[in-house]
Amino acid sequence: MTRHGKNATASAVYSYHERKKDTAEGEYGTQSVTISRDSARNFDCCCLTLQPCKDPVVTPDGYLYEREAILTNLLKQKRKIAKQEKAFSKQCKEKSAKSGKDLESERFLNAQSSSSAIKVNEPATAVDKSKKLNNFWVNNLQGHATKEEVRKPDPKTYCPITQKPLRLKDLVTVKFTEMPQDEPLAGSSAICTKTRYMCPITHDTLGNAITSVVLRPTGNVITIDCYEKLVKPDMVEPLSGQKLKERDVIILKRGSTGYAGAKNTGEDLIAKKKGAVLMAN
Repeated sequence: MTRHGKNATASAVYSYHERKKDTAEGEYGTQSVTISRDSARNFDCCCLTLQPCKDPVVTPDGYLYEREAILTNLLKQKRKIAKQEKAFSKQCKEKSAKSGKDLESERFLNAQSSSSAIKVNEPATAVDKSKKLNNFWVNNLQGHATKEEVRKPDPKTYCPITQKPLRLKDLVTVKFTEMPQDEPLAGSSAICTKTRYMCPITHDTLGNAITSVVLRPTGNVITIDCYEKLVKPDMVEPLSGQKLKERDVIILKRGSTGYAGAKNTGEDLIAKKKGAVLMAN
């Protein structure tokens, strides 16, 4: 499109360039941007702290966590459940005590009504509640909020990412094999090192571009190619010789590489921000 076409504002058609310009300047419509490689999580970083794991554990779905971070999260959930259970048991006790008092009062009124000619249980005048209106200015006619009933809490703890039930014994300890390298510079952090781990069998470098697999019995992390060619035919762990089952193989969720093909890694690479939109009738 030429410059004259972009600056033409007298057209009866709302052009694509004008819509993009208004979206960028006035936050009109939905803005979307592709997440770059620098904003993506590395395969060996915790899903909660986003830092390289020192004591990593993995869930059955393949999400990596720092042991301290995930235990703190599960403990927080347990404390919340215990607090809700305490409130629920208190509510049940109040209901049972209230029902007992109502039963005693009903027996007393029935005994009094049987001895007298006037029936106490029947109201003198029936009031139609549908015709009774709430009035903010009159104290007797104001609407009052009822106390919210506490529901029975769910005793299960859930994974922060997948929201699936997660127990402490479901976590599997992960053992990364470090690459032999020179001594790091003083003051340098682990996240600054691009290649930190390798496959213990083939010695291939592990990263976001390579799908990794965690073997549950030993916790070793190997590449998917090594698993398909060396482990899967016999289902035997090469380093320890232990027999493996299908559930013992956990595919590790990895981050993005910044390329378009990385959408198959399971990470959402598009960030969206919704704004005001004018709907046409």
